[in-house]
Amino acid sequence: MATIEKSVKSQFAKVFTSADWPLFKKMAEANLREAATLLKLNMPVEEALKLLARNSRKRLLIGIGVELLLKAIYLKNGYAINLPPKNSQLKFPFLVKDAACVQLVDDKTVMLNDLIEKLSRIITLQNESVALTGLKIAKVFRNKEGHGVTITHEFDPKNYTDIASSLIELYRDAFGEKLMIQFSLAHDEPAIWTLS
Repeated sequence: MATIEKSVKSQFAKVFTSADWPLFKKMAEANLREAATLLKLNMPVEEALKLLARNSRKRLLIGIGVELLLKAIYLKNGYAINLPPKNSQLKFPFLVKDAACVQLVDDKTVMLNDLIEKLSRIITLQNESVALTGLKIAKVFRNKEGHGVTITHEFDPKNYTDIASSLIELYRDAFGEKLMIQFSLAHDEPAIWTLS
């Protein structure tokens, strides 16, 4: 008998292929666009918690968006994002075609850290340092927001500009697109999300 967790995971189980990359990119963009434009007034909590809730939500959306965007990049370039079975000779990153005779794990995908660490093997990054810095910050944001809540922290607006710079690099290098992005944080700071 399957556990509750296994039963629910099976509802979403899929071995992803290159054909799935556009959907991953679209869902990444939905999360990242929302993160850029989310305002305190959008948060259905008491006034004293609106800023905390908005910032927490922005960080979570950024982390999820980055993970989905990286998976889109891997899939677009023919790489598998599902894990190989235990004791497999396949080591990430590997091409989908190289796993043709292997039953990949349909309910587990590669961890965000591995996606970041191996990215420069998949695409040529014109400015690898800028790209990886923002991705690593986004990973910390996602992990922090998924595991705890703090009422205050040392705010560094550069974290958000580093992530924006990273995303600009990724869109250019991976998709040949020009992204303009700014996360609205200060009271009078405009949100920007345009893609061409």
